[in-house]
Amino acid sequence: MEALEAKLQLERYKPHQILNAAGHIENRLYFMEAGFARSYFYDQHGQQHIVKFWDKGNILFSFEGYYKVPSHYYIEIMAESEVITMSYASLYELEVVFPETSLLIKTLLLQYLEEEFQRQLLISLPAEERYIFIRKNYNSLFTKVPSKMIASYLHMSRETLGRYMARR
Repeated sequence: MEALEAKLQLERYKPHQILNAAGHIENRLYFMEAGFARSYFYDQHGQQHIVKFWDKGNILFSFEGYYKVPSHYYIEIMAESEVITMSYASLYELEVVFPETSLLIKTLLLQYLEEEFQRQLLISLPAEERYIFIRKNYNSLFTKVPSKMIASYLHMSRETLGRYMARR
């Protein structure tokens, strides 16, 4: 625990700060102590597509960063945030000295896979069911980001989202 704690850093970010840009290698993982962040990419037409939101208590961990592969995504802080960070290099060092660290890494990798599966499951639903799911399970999202971002996340137009919101 002491070795782990020695590798952790507390960082503060303001809204709209970019933690990582597409094409760059993510060099660390983050634990959201407070705040809010999102991940997105641009398609070939310059359209922005939001793929993930992180809230207080979430861990920002990626396969790309862990395996030193350039990311496809931007990660942006959306609200004043405090995060606890650790570099992937430090994680590798801990794993060499403390083999039990591999359990932590496996847990993070499995959590990442589960989140990706849940995301794929969500976008496979019909549009109205995606909206109902988000309203039921992540209603606070509607107070944190503009509806155009929620529409992007749900793979629907703002107009469609607006119609569903008006029915509520």
